[in-house]
Amino acid sequence: MVILSENDYLDVKLNSLIADYDYETLANLYQPIMGYAALSVYLTLVSEAKNQKISSLISHNQILNRLQMAPGDFIAARKKLEGIGLLKTVLDSKANIKVYHYQLFAPKAPAGFFDDTLLYGMLIKALGDSDANRFKNIYRFVSEEGEGKDISSSFIDAYQPDFEDPSFMKAVGKNSAIGRRSGKINSEFNYDLFFTSLSEISQINSDAFLKKEMKEIERLATLNGLSEEEAAKIVAENFDPYAGKGKHLDFEQLSYLFQRQTNYSYILNKKKTHSPNTNSGSSLLAEKINIMETTSPKDFLTLLQNGTQPASSDLRIVNDLSKKFQLNNAVINAVVDFVLLTNNNVLSRALCEKIAGSLAREDIVTTIDAMNYLKKVSHRDKKQALIKVNKEEKEINKPVKKEKKDINWDELLDDLEIDDGGNNNGKA
Repeated sequence: MVILSENDYLDVKLNSLIADYDYETLANLYQPIMGYAALSVYLTLVSEAKNQKISSLISHNQILNRLQMAPGDFIAARKKLEGIGLLKTVLDSKANIKVYHYQLFAPKAPAGFFDDTLLYGMLIKALGDSDANRFKNIYRFVSEEGEGKDISSSFIDAYQPDFEDPSFMKAVGKNSAIGRRSGKINSEFNYDLFFTSLSEISQINSDAFLKKEMKEIERLATLNGLSEEEAAKIVAENFDPYAGKGKHLDFEQLSYLFQRQTNYSYILNKKKTHSPNTNSGSSLLAEKINIMETTSPKDFLTLLQNGTQPASSDLRIVNDLSKKFQLNNAVINAVVDFVLLTNNNVLSRALCEKIAGSLAREDIVTTIDAMNYLKKVSHRDKKQALIKVNKEEKEINKPVKKEKKDINWDELLDDLEIDDGGNNNGKA
């Protein structure tokens, strides 16, 4: 994770031919999944790839001005494009200059899209079963063959090629022209690795689980920082083969066991290289944001506690933030950090849930955006408190003692120069 500056450069390359009908596929099938902002970024980058044949290497500020988009929104859209296989991002950082190389891929053809369980499933989730099937029927092509015998000539009959001709040997392995390539979709939780690990230690196969059960296993593993192998071991040990399908696992017990499982090697490595320092300084803040973006909430709490196991009550709060409010790990870590810093190092459930509800309503998905939002809320609350204090001072004509100010989020965020509109820097 790096901090994206508007002055960082970018170039764009087409890694695939993009046909006219691809734009219809993007609008009909991809847009419901990734949203209009991601589609707008994709189309703008496609246009920029053509522009750079004449003039290459522009700054992100130029792209952001063209899109009329804040850095945080651009990064969120970029992640969605990367996750769905339309974009690959490579960072080249030398000295004080950073260049982002954006590589664009074509969307899958409709047939490939509907054959992809992940993509088709996401479309059903976004549109509902009826509308998703409607699009599937729109793209279904029915071949109508007339009655009679097919007498069409074959390639060999028509052209009679001599395969001993040197021309054919020269053509072998000379595929240098750009073709049609679709990007690969990467998932944080590797199901194949999970089931491979499960099969090595048990007789349980993938058919034993419902889709919603696998999503809950994925959520709990990701939330608690467990690898696929560790998750498979706990699942295998707690699998009841005699229960009916959908009842093989007690997820309340599974949640407790996932919380107890501690990845000590991960914690020790993190303690050697990282420390969630709360002192001011943009480099230290960037490092802290990096930890919050890439660490599970359980491991983040462990780091804050110098490697000691988090309390069960704290882990239950974290689990509820994920389950009830559907917050991702990065945002949960921001909530935990904010509450501990502003609430005398006590993780209050009521305060956590109040903040989580606000972040969920704002549809915030990154640490930077969560911190920026909480900064605005903190400023507003302080202003209201100051107005109240001034009124009380006037009534009793007595000065109010000011407490000593500790280092807080406002000072940390000022190092990144994030304004209340979120229009300066973002997280890459």
